[in-house]
Amino acid sequence: MEIKTVRLGDIAEIKTGPFGSALHNSDYVSNGIPIITVEHIGDLGIVHSPDVPRVNADDYERLSAYRLKTGDIVFSRVGAVDRTAIVRDIEDGWLFSGRLLRVRPNANAVDADFLNVYFSQPRFRKHMYAIANGSTMPSINTKILASVEIELPSMQSQKVIAWLFRQIDEKQIVNQQINNNLLKITDDMFNRVYLGNELVKNSGKVKLSSIIRTKSGTFNPKKTSEVFVNHFSMPAFDAARFPVVNAASGIKSNKNIVEPFSILVSKMNPDVKRVWLPNTSKKLLNVASTEFLTFNADAPEMQAFVYAVVNDKRYQKYLESNTTGSTNSRQRVLPKVAYSYEIPYVKEAAQQFGFQIVDIIDMIKLNKEQNQHLIRLRNILLPKLLAGDIDLSNIETVMNNNA
Repeated sequence: MEIKTVRLGDIAEIKTGPFGSALHNSDYVSNGIPIITVEHIGDLGIVHSPDVPRVNADDYERLSAYRLKTGDIVFSRVGAVDRTAIVRDIEDGWLFSGRLLRVRPNANAVDADFLNVYFSQPRFRKHMYAIANGSTMPSINTKILASVEIELPSMQSQKVIAWLFRQIDEKQIVNQQINNNLLKITDDMFNRVYLGNELVKNSGKVKLSSIIRTKSGTFNPKKTSEVFVNHFSMPAFDAARFPVVNAASGIKSNKNIVEPFSILVSKMNPDVKRVWLPNTSKKLLNVASTEFLTFNADAPEMQAFVYAVVNDKRYQKYLESNTTGSTNSRQRVLPKVAYSYEIPYVKEAAQQFGFQIVDIIDMIKLNKEQNQHLIRLRNILLPKLLAGDIDLSNIETVMNNNA
């Protein structure tokens, strides 16, 4: 495959979002035109969450130079300088914030979907950190981004590659949507089936610590024979809610051991919900950051039950109202407090409810695992496609047959 190397600035227009006096938080309104921020760039595109900031019609006109079009790519310029997302039809006309750069590809030079795929590959992401300014808080600007070199195959090859990756991404999105719906079903069943049970309604309350084991084994990286571990870290949760395989020698502090039927709940900044239903490995030792509290059950049905309890919005509010620390970066929930949450409890009803949802829990885990396999496939494919190791004509035939 013939590949040419070009500077990004030669095939796309790059613009910094409004900052300084152009836009203040005080300009935001409850109903209006959305503004994409760094926090709303997800792994599978732009996240449409209720907390997306908005501006009124007058400010929208004033900020018209910062409108987005379908096919634009938003790029984080501060902190996580590898975060990108392509703008789809549903976000056409939205604005972008000052912590973002807008990349507007020249349609005659590059396919926008291909460029979005190119930006997502691990090699490119690593390169962005290497060329960013600053060490503690990496940052990039229009000049840095414009100078980045991009490997471009022919336009037809770009479109074939983009189509292939779109199929992979759409499967991930479907899996994610299924899991979101399964979680809603679980929440509904917890309230309707378990809490609505007459025996449960008339029962006394017990602390979580009385129905789970709160103690976990400790992993000491300096005293282990393990070569690799399945690591449940805070960055791994925030990135993909999936553990990362790390070399044991690269881990610098003690960790908690994650059991087959554990649930992890972050004790840090509980205003951000971090409840982890772990996909544990059967081949590697599973360990978790001590920023996570472990809720250990002895059977899958009790894991399912406890997960429904700690994933419930009432538990989330309980944690938020029982924090220590004065700033967001230092707010914590004491383990004793987190484990002291009280619920109405009837053991037989809890087990029965757990049996009812355990298949749902297993499906959620399976979909998460499948998405991780798809991500790995994605990371392997692009370098091979650009190197010509895979025959694109076969993929093009499939693409045309499905057009």
